[in-house]
Amino acid sequence: MVIIIPRSSGNTSIDYKETSRYIVLRQSLASLADNFSAPYIGYYLASLTPSGTTQGVLQFSTNALPTLAQVLVGPIIDRFKRYVLTLLISSTIASVMWLIISITTKPLLLTALVTARAIFVGIAGLSFTAFIGVLFSGIERGRILSRVNVVSQLTALVAFTLTALVINPSIDVLRMFFIFSGVVSLSASILWLRLLHIDRRLNNGKREKETNLVSALKIVKRNRSFIKLSIAYSSHVMSMALAWPWFPLVQKYVLNMSVAEIAMLNIYGTFSTMIAQYVFTRYIHRVSLKKLLIVSRIGFIIPPLFYSQAHDPILLYISSLLLGPFSALSNVAIPLYTLKISTHNMYASYIALLNFSQGILAALGSIIGGTIADIAIGNQNYNNLRYALLVDTGLRMATSLLFTKIDEV
Repeated sequence: MVIIIPRSSGNTSIDYKETSRYIVLRQSLASLADNFSAPYIGYYLASLTPSGTTQGVLQFSTNALPTLAQVLVGPIIDRFKRYVLTLLISSTIASVMWLIISITTKPLLLTALVTARAIFVGIAGLSFTAFIGVLFSGIERGRILSRVNVVSQLTALVAFTLTALVINPSIDVLRMFFIFSGVVSLSASILWLRLLHIDRRLNNGKREKETNLVSALKIVKRNRSFIKLSIAYSSHVMSMALAWPWFPLVQKYVLNMSVAEIAMLNIYGTFSTMIAQYVFTRYIHRVSLKKLLIVSRIGFIIPPLFYSQAHDPILLYISSLLLGPFSALSNVAIPLYTLKISTHNMYASYIALLNFSQGILAALGSIIGGTIADIAIGNQNYNNLRYALLVDTGLRMATSLLFTKIDEV
């Protein structure tokens, strides 16, 4: 099915059908590359050092610094409207970073490189969402985002299936994964060259008046709908982030999972998300975004609850299957809601500020979670993490209820 986009003045020469195809193709290749390696960074780091604090530092840095970069870059993107050029440059640099990561074995250096890559991935993601917001309108935004997510989940499924064939890879094999990701990701980035002309069409030689962070903040702080969303989303993400450093430790030291078993965990989750995303593509525009957000965030109590009770990987597989529909809803509902309440032509600024607020609290939650992990495990007693996971389940449930206070749109 081809998306038919209403033409607006100034954009009549854009081939929307071809643009949609390139967007879907590019994002599917990028998903294949990232999911071939990104899920195993935590495992790779845990193989280099068993420190929970190091895991927390990794989560902290990859959440705090990329969102700070987004806040600084967002108003610039809104001003110059060079969405595709930004995507080309940032995604190319992120691709090269995979190749550098592949030759790194020192934990702190690895953390620094993964953080650097996350910064450019974050800028690319920011520009991509703003690009979709400007180029597509209304219902079509939800449809193109859903299509991108479906195809991305499909290629992620391919990546997880291939990595699952390697039962217990050595560090050298993991490095080969990273090299493969770098090559495929670089190939995907080159596709943005074909869409560079859209920047010129969207720009039309005009620049927005609001060109800096201070002026953008003045506008955003008057948007009560956005403030409510930011508080609810950031609080919930912080409660989730507490457990992020614990999951790799439970996988490796409590359940003794192999890389193949972790890949299977990702396969089940991706398959479930993909199927749900396909179904939601047709119906998501018919349901209140507020209701979708409430339901999707409540669903995120599943991982810590199941991890706390698991004595083998089977329960984790079940949790991944159950979480899929909630992840699918969240993947589309959050950006759609944000775009809908944002000031026109300030999409990048709003998305950047939302990412910054949740990123800072996620970073704080991660570093606290990493510290808690080191205290809880004591003399290598990793089973104590089960109690911490139960507490996190309650926190996730409590913060998900904050979404009942956001506005209907």
